[in-house]
Amino acid sequence: MNGQGKRKGWETLPRPVAFVFSGGTSLGALQAGMLRAMVEHDLTPDLLVGTSVGAFNAVFMGGGYRRKRVSELTRIWRELETSDIFGHVSFMRLVNLFLAGETLAGQEALRELIRANAPESHEDLAIPVHVVATDLLTGEPVVLSRGPLVEHLLASSAIPFVFPPVTVDGRALVDGSVSAHVPLLLAEKLGARTLVVFDTGYPCKLEKLPATPFESTLHLMSIILHRQPSGILSLLEEQTSVVYPPTPCPVTVPSYDFSQGLRLIHDGYEAAKEFLDRLVLRGPGVYVGA
Repeated sequence: MNGQGKRKGWETLPRPVAFVFSGGTSLGALQAGMLRAMVEHDLTPDLLVGTSVGAFNAVFMGGGYRRKRVSELTRIWRELETSDIFGHVSFMRLVNLFLAGETLAGQEALRELIRANAPESHEDLAIPVHVVATDLLTGEPVVLSRGPLVEHLLASSAIPFVFPPVTVDGRALVDGSVSAHVPLLLAEKLGARTLVVFDTGYPCKLEKLPATPFESTLHLMSIILHRQPSGILSLLEEQTSVVYPPTPCPVTVPSYDFSQGLRLIHDGYEAAKEFLDRLVLRGPGVYVGA
């Protein structure tokens, strides 16, 4: 650790330390900025737990938690376009959604993006990563910790009505945010004693309504899921420590707009940096940003 890291007092927090990543669609770029601030403060995770787009960021950082890796993640988010995630959403897909029960988008584009940036298996990662999905039949969260990463990330990101469910071990799985948008309780169950949270929040200050059914679906999902974590800190064990940097607000970028990655990275970095620079650790406890 450098001097700044020692003064911060990370060593007073109990191990293992889990970095916990929420879902958030395009707002996942905020997490890249938050990670940039965090890596400057020299806290290294023992495990990573992620939901939906947060699972993608977690897996990427599971390849090696270091500054260069964070820089590579920010580059990916700067260059991403909406079509890199959803492909091209056509009018016929909208028609088929109502007539044939199909989804608004296929998984081909997302699968290609994942394959380009993730290894084949959890076992190929330098840091353990746990990917959160939701069992479509029961609604229960499913933690995927071993085996094929591509399928697991597709399952964790399978937004209902947007992407089709993904079958893993005989179960139909959809987006992890449906059951665990910010998977704090799951990280605790996995054995983490300190949880460092990367929560994207939601677009709280949009200037106009979504224009298409596709955009409306993603926007409504972001509003619904944002309410889910309320009160979750009170459900954690008393001995579990939490470091919860604030989510940047106001956020004016829609969750379906992937063209403003650079702006979101900047906002995530500035909010997390201000919080971490002022953070004073006095041992185990809950440290929440305003």
